[in-house]
Amino acid sequence: MVAYPVLPAGYDLCETLDMAADREVFKRIMWSSIAVTAAMVVCGLLAVSPGLLFALGWLRVLLAVFFTLAGMVVYVLAHEWVHGVLIRIFTGEPAQFGFNLGSGMAYAKSSWFFSRPAYIAVALAPVLVWGVVLGVLMGDVPGEYFWCLYVIQIFNISGAIGDLYVTWLVLRMPKGVLVYDEGTSMKFFAPVKFS
Repeated sequence: MVAYPVLPAGYDLCETLDMAADREVFKRIMWSSIAVTAAMVVCGLLAVSPGLLFALGWLRVLLAVFFTLAGMVVYVLAHEWVHGVLIRIFTGEPAQFGFNLGSGMAYAKSSWFFSRPAYIAVALAPVLVWGVVLGVLMGDVPGEYFWCLYVIQIFNISGAIGDLYVTWLVLRMPKGVLVYDEGTSMKFFAPVKFS
């Protein structure tokens, strides 16, 4: 797994993607996220009734809602932090973090060019790490608090649709592709074929 501070010789721009500006891509990501959310809600309802939480009384319900919303904010920061950790592992430099107001997308970015394996590791690490952490925690909380963590898990999976989409794109590109990630937009560089 490799990352380069400058574009190596012998590479040309082969494709660009701007998830915030390309309305069709943005819609695909949003609709996919909604579909995943709906599917996960149905699965959750089949597993644990949210009525258990309401049996605790309204004060506890309000506290649970507050802590769930706070957990979602913390999760966004933790998700981007994991991207940043992987970026630092591959580049030795800190990631740059930001938030695109127009799309509502938070991001971690780097000025380096990432090989396919390195980029996929950066893209998928947060959903995998937090998916496992939240899964373990959900197994340890009383049933009445299951939904507090499960809502964050839904946010984890549905919020990673953009990362999954870019991973899918990268896997379809030439083997030696390099990815330059500018936050909500990416440039893909492929090796030049000499004849």
